[in-house]
Formats: sequence, C-alpha cells, structure tokens
Amino acid sequence: MKKLLLAGTLALCSAGLFAQTDNSSSGPTSKKGEMYLPEAGDWAIAFDASPWLNYFGNFLSSAGNKAPTANYLSPYNTIIGKYYVDNQTAYRALLRIGVQSLSQSNTIYNNTSVSGTPPFVPPTVTDKESFDNHFVGLGAGIEKRKGKTRLQGYYGAELMFWLAGSSASYTYGNAYNQTNNPNPLYTTPVLGGLWGNSPTTTNMASGVYSGRPTAWSSGSVFGISALGFIGFEYFFMPKISIGAEYTWGINFQSTGQGSTTFEDINPASPGSTVSDKNITPGTGTSGFSIDTGVNSIFGNTESSFVSMSSADLNIIFHF
Repeated sequence: MKKLLLAGTLALCSAGLFAQTDNSSSGPTSKKGEMYLPEAGDWAIAFDASPWLNYFGNFLSSAGNKAPTANYLSPYNTIIGKYYVDNQTAYRALLRIGVQSLSQSNTIYNNTSVSGTPPFVPPTVTDKESFDNHFVGLGAGIEKRKGKTRLQGYYGAELMFWLAGSSASYTYGNAYNQTNNPNPLYTTPVLGGLWGNSPTTTNMASGVYSGRPTAWSSGSVFGISALGFIGFEYFFMPKISIGAEYTWGINFQSTGQGSTTFEDINPASPGSTVSDKNITPGTGTSGFSIDTGVNSIFGNTESSFVSMSSADLNIIFHF
C-alpha cells in the first residue's frame, strides 16, 4: 500500500513538473497569465520612442515636461507594421504616401486698362499658381527573432522602392501679345515653390522669345533599396516593447531631368502666343551607394541622394 501511494505521488509530481516545463516553453507570462512575447497571428505597429523617453527623463530635470506623442518612427510619416507567422518569424511592411497640393493668388495692376480721370480706383487682375508634390514609398521584409526571455534579439532584410516628383502651373491676369501688350506685368514665378508672403512683379521684356513660365516640373524620382537590419526589444509590459534597430543598405536612386514650359510670342503671328517646353539642362542624376549612417526611412527627396541606413529607438505595440 505504501509503495502504491509513493508511486502515485511521484506520478503527480512528474505531471506537475512536465506541465510547468510546457508552460515556460511558451514564453514568460505576467502575474495575470498574459503572454509578454508576440505569438503567431499577432500584428504590431511601431512608433518613435524618443518622445516617451524624453517625457520620463524630464521628470529628473527642470527643463519642463511636455506630454509624449505617438510619432512616426521616422519624421517622413512612414507607417511600419509587422505580422507574426510564428513565434520567431514576422513579415514587415512599410508604407508612405504623401500628396501635397497648394495654390496661391496675387492681385496686381492691370497694365492694359486705360486710366480714367483721377481720382480713380486702379483696375486689377489676379495671377494664380498651383503647386503639387507627391511621394509614394513601399517596403516589405522578413524578421527572425532569437531569445526566450523578455529581452529579444532580431535580424532580417527588407526591400524598398519609391517614386516622387513635383510640378507647378502659372496663370496670369495680364494677357501677353506683341500687338496689344508686349510688356505685361506679372508675378515673378518661383520655380519649385510658391511665391511666399512677399511676391514680386516683373514687366515682360520686349521681343519675340522673351517668354514667361506657365508650367514647371521637377525630374521624376525612382529609388530602390535592399536593407539588412539587426536590433533588440525588451518587453516591459505584455505585448509592449521598447528597443533599438540599426539598418545598413544598398541604395540606388535616379532623378530625371526637369522641364519648364514658357509662353512666347508666336513668330508667325505676333498677335498670339505659343508654348515652348524646355528641358532643364544638367539636372538628371543617378547614384548608387553601400553605406552605413544615420538617416530616416524613405527620407529621400527629388533634390538629393540619401543613404537609406538608419538607427532608430522604437516602441512597438503587439495585438
């Protein structure tokens, strides 16, 4: 009887031991039984950790303490997410879509109107400018994780590409023709931007082919990057981690030549105008780089060639 009781006790202890082993193999849990680490089927989204670190760090200083904000992981408004296919593997996705459309108008004198007898209200016309800017960036990658504690290391690779460009159009209130108004007054265009708070005016120079801009376009930008990354995360709360990531990449970017369309006097009919499109000389560029450094994701612009290497502090929410 004693032998039977001892055997039963050993069996129960063994079952309890195996059950504890199975539990621990699934990862650390909180006192409430919540899993700290991400699991298969979980989604995640990353934010910049700097505002939160500054917020708590300022408790120890007299520099003030602004409330933290949920910033993007880069200042270029890139959404970064993950999907876990198993406990050690996640697919990553990056997306940035930026579309900007601005317009400005400027009221100037109508230099074709015949003035009446003073006092009189000077007649006016309106010049208008429209400016458009766009950027589309996409990225995808795979992440592999290491570690069974709340401190997790990870590594992987990503592929990104992006398209960008800018354009502007100009309309003028004072007509331009050699017969009635060879020297119209118009607002001086700022190619690649708006007039601003203090626009200036210009009188058209005399003669055929003097011209004034009616449209402008930057060269279209295409870029592609292949990146490797390595980092770590510490799960200070269930499914919420803080960590750091460093990337190193191979980057290629090509920028086409820009163009400007001018409104000119038509040589065959001086009373009318004709449009001429001129390719901006010397603005087409391309570049290739294998580099390390600190820069932000999709921080490339149509006017520069920037390495895609980056170092980031992040806070990641899993759900």
